[in-house]
Amino acid sequence: MKRSSSDSLESTTKQKEPKRVHPFFTEKPKNNSMKRSIRWISTVDSVLFGKSSGNEQGRSKIAAFDLDGTLITTKSGRVHAKDENDWQWWHTSVQSKIENLHQQGYKIVVFSNQNGLNTETRINGFKSKAAAILSQISIPVCIFAALHKDIYRKPSTGMWDLLEKEANDGVIIDKSNSLFVGDAAGRQDGWKPKLKKDHSCVDRKFAANIGIEFKTPEEFFLNEPKAPFTWGPFDPHIIDKDSTLNIPELGPKPHVVVFVGCPASGKSRFAKKYLVPKGYIYVNQDTLKTRNKCVAVAKEAIEEGKSVVIDNTNPEASTRALYIRLAKNAGVSVHCLYFTADEHLSRHNNYYRALNPPHDREVLGDIVFRTYKAKLQEPKESEGFDTIHKIPFIFEGPDLEGWQKWWI
Repeated sequence: MKRSSSDSLESTTKQKEPKRVHPFFTEKPKNNSMKRSIRWISTVDSVLFGKSSGNEQGRSKIAAFDLDGTLITTKSGRVHAKDENDWQWWHTSVQSKIENLHQQGYKIVVFSNQNGLNTETRINGFKSKAAAILSQISIPVCIFAALHKDIYRKPSTGMWDLLEKEANDGVIIDKSNSLFVGDAAGRQDGWKPKLKKDHSCVDRKFAANIGIEFKTPEEFFLNEPKAPFTWGPFDPHIIDKDSTLNIPELGPKPHVVVFVGCPASGKSRFAKKYLVPKGYIYVNQDTLKTRNKCVAVAKEAIEEGKSVVIDNTNPEASTRALYIRLAKNAGVSVHCLYFTADEHLSRHNNYYRALNPPHDREVLGDIVFRTYKAKLQEPKESEGFDTIHKIPFIFEGPDLEGWQKWWI
């Protein structure tokens, strides 16, 4: 039977291009992109929480991963991605390893710190990037991204707590059979030939806070041996739990007590617990706002025959001289309490007190600790102090276990 002209045209078209049929019936999503779209759930303002589509149920075993430097790296070779498309898998085995874990009964979760997502444009870009990444994985995945320096940012366990409360259908997690993989592992320069040190240790600390196994991407995806690491310059677990503060005897009143110490080194707690109840007038620049007001209040207290405590950082001898002169002019003694906690211990305290009840403090920026360190002139009796007493930091709160978690 002879073909019609239309038949001939159709035949030619088939050789060059597939016959077009409405994609609703025939098109399969490339790399499962339609199946792996993300549903973003509004739970906490400072956390992006998303689930890739699929009928995922709660599971007792969790396989959790950091994102940047663990599941993905940049195509460009830059440390930070230049845009939402600048990514590729960290290793060719990543997808298959993750999918295999899911087949073994693990729930797959991503926990990522994303403090740079501070505009709507950047947030939307991250969401698009996350969707593109998960579109290439054939199993359901939960993703959490912490946007602020709060209780949800690693190494704090807020994102894990959200997983337990909001994303696992009430199934209790078996931590002994769960793990977290991340690249911020505290490895130092040269841990592997030509490689620099890790930018931090927050991923290892995050796993330690939760109480689950930790592995680096090299250990997990490439089966490499464990590398040496350090927790950093301060370890909250290395303390003398039986230590107590020795409160110095400062002699007859009235007198002036000048504090010297890093922010968050325990000065205010010491003043309010040991001095204010004894009638000391409390002077603090955070409250009074200016140094001149602090000097004026201290002068008034001494003139009224009252002792006064100056609860400021007072790192410079020139600042301390104002209060020494005030005391000498009034004919009373002046004492220095030097709080010896260094910047690393103080930064730990800074996060602990801000992120735990009663939440009455803000997280101080790193600049205040660097500034204090740069300005510090250790106090000396030659400045005019009658006595100088060193006060070490000793945790005296009820929640030692909480304080000993990693907070930075």
